[in-house]
Amino acid sequence: MSAASLAQLDQAQHSRQKAANHLEAMAETLSAAEKEGSTASGELSLATQVESLRNVAGNLKQGIFRLVVLGDLKRGKSTLLNSLLGERLLPSDVNPCTAVLTVLKYGPQKQVTIHHLDDTAPEKIALEDFKQIYTIDPEEAKALASKDQAAFPNVSHAEIEYPIPLLQQGLELIDTPGLNDTEARNQLVFNFLQDCHAVLFVMDATQPCTLDERRYLQNTLKDRGIPIFFLINAWDKVQSNLIDPDDREALTSAEARLREVFRTHLADYCPDQYDQRVFEVSGLKALRSQLQNAPEALAQSGVPVFLDSLFDFLANDRIQAELDYALQKAQMTHKQVWAAVSRRLPLLDEDLDQLKQKLASVQTDFEQLQAIRDDFQTKIRQTRDQESQAIADSFKTYILKLEATFDEDFVAAQPDLDFLEFLDKNNRAMFYTSFKRAFERYMNDRLAAWEFIAKQDISRAFSELNEAADEYRVAYEQVVEVMNDKLLGNRFYAAGHRYNPKEVQIWTDILKDAFEAMPDNMNGAVGQFNMFWQGVLQSALAYVVIVIALQIIGLVFSSLFLNVFAVLLVGAGVFVGQAEYVRQEFLNATRKEFAKYLPQIAEEQWQPIHQAVQRCFDTYEIEVIERINQDIASRQGELNNLIAQKESHSIQVEQESQRLQTLETSLGEMVQKMEEDCQLKD
Repeated sequence: MSAASLAQLDQAQHSRQKAANHLEAMAETLSAAEKEGSTASGELSLATQVESLRNVAGNLKQGIFRLVVLGDLKRGKSTLLNSLLGERLLPSDVNPCTAVLTVLKYGPQKQVTIHHLDDTAPEKIALEDFKQIYTIDPEEAKALASKDQAAFPNVSHAEIEYPIPLLQQGLELIDTPGLNDTEARNQLVFNFLQDCHAVLFVMDATQPCTLDERRYLQNTLKDRGIPIFFLINAWDKVQSNLIDPDDREALTSAEARLREVFRTHLADYCPDQYDQRVFEVSGLKALRSQLQNAPEALAQSGVPVFLDSLFDFLANDRIQAELDYALQKAQMTHKQVWAAVSRRLPLLDEDLDQLKQKLASVQTDFEQLQAIRDDFQTKIRQTRDQESQAIADSFKTYILKLEATFDEDFVAAQPDLDFLEFLDKNNRAMFYTSFKRAFERYMNDRLAAWEFIAKQDISRAFSELNEAADEYRVAYEQVVEVMNDKLLGNRFYAAGHRYNPKEVQIWTDILKDAFEAMPDNMNGAVGQFNMFWQGVLQSALAYVVIVIALQIIGLVFSSLFLNVFAVLLVGAGVFVGQAEYVRQEFLNATRKEFAKYLPQIAEEQWQPIHQAVQRCFDTYEIEVIERINQDIASRQGELNNLIAQKESHSIQVEQESQRLQTLETSLGEMVQKMEEDCQLKD
């Protein structure tokens, strides 16, 4: 690992830490001010802002860069990871491969913790023991995968802690088994994907873009919003596999053809950034050069170029997005405090009766704000009910039409399925598993096609909600201006500043983000929109693929044993014509059996999808309405707190004015300093 790369990550971590410190300082300042205000003119109702600042600061302090490494068996993932770490941390010999999902993270001592799927307590073992126990031969791994079995069925994942400088910078690497592992393992990988910052997808230059790789990219990673770095490993083998490795023209031609193949299949996953996301590397060459301290060979491996791009992304693009969000939160908090102080200062020298009269005068305005909130809430719920019904109905209709196109869709999606295997009793079990997986891939493709349509529909619905939100925002803002005029009028601050309603557009500055809180940017409330829909499909796939597919394929096989062999009772040999007959019989039997289940699938999955869509809108509603409620409660609390204080004691107007203005000024200075610190240095 180069010093420059480590320096990049160190700078990013330092920037994150400074931003977190600024937020915590603002939170402490506000908390102290509220405590002091409770014995002066009253609190400004800023508890929500204090909690929000602390939450964002806590997230920044975690400082984890989580990268999930994906790739099929024998792609050299472990070797490549070892080359990134500069250590032989994972088993990477010619034959053995890691049999469990493995998380690599920093720890002061070398140790491995095995986590289990049941209630078994985590088990700590030595690193060398892990390498010996939890690795298997790739052929054994393939055999287990074909039977949908795990080598260690009770193990969830392994966690390796190691004192490597790269890991100390907050990097976590998740090494996964092959793409077609067990259902339980695939679900575990999916869970890690939901909380990762990038994917490192390892491919092989000698096996460019296999069907399984294309399927996995299409069905699992496409449109997720997760940056994908493609590592085309073993690129040096392109030359060594030539008849004449010294033929430069032949090498140039072979590499050009390969690059075209990869670009054709991968360009959609990194539009406008292909050269920053796809890299030709040799993990073995990189690891050897690091162990032998040969920097020139390391440079030729392609790994340093990849690392430069990866760490540029982690230390700039990704970190800058986090810093921008933190800065936005700080700026918004300052605006809220400034607005609260602006409302409080003109009222400090009002006598108690005047304040009570003013509070009474704005009660109807508070009721109008609540009515606007309720109207918008009704609008959200009406949209929710319409869309959840429509999308669930669209799924039902879509499923019921699958029979009509089954032959064409299934055959087109399974060009490598060998029906001759069924006629060989030695390969029949393997064919059963292959056919089951083929059916699963077919269902994945069909559901992904419906998902695309459904996402467009729900996106349109939220766009319409945004348009409606603008109208409600304008109405709310007009009421706020009326309230400000009643409460503040044309009065002067104690410090001589005139109230200017054009500068106190509280709704626009503070709550506009709530009305733009689409699921894509609700910062954890729903998670990314595409991940939400992946979760919707998971509920359908768990039933359709695991239960229905097994029933269908089991029935198809049992019925075909007699039908096929009654026709194919021949004394010797297996012919292509017989395989074609088996293929047709399988397709016909599968389609007929599948058709029997389509109404059941459509009916039983209607409700889960209906509820999932409703949850999306419900979460949006909670986020929006809660923020509006906070604004209303804050305004009421400010007035009630001031009246309560005036009822209990006499307020020192000049002293309190100075305290409030100092609070606002100090927060402004903190935000200004944070703005300077949140700009990453080039």
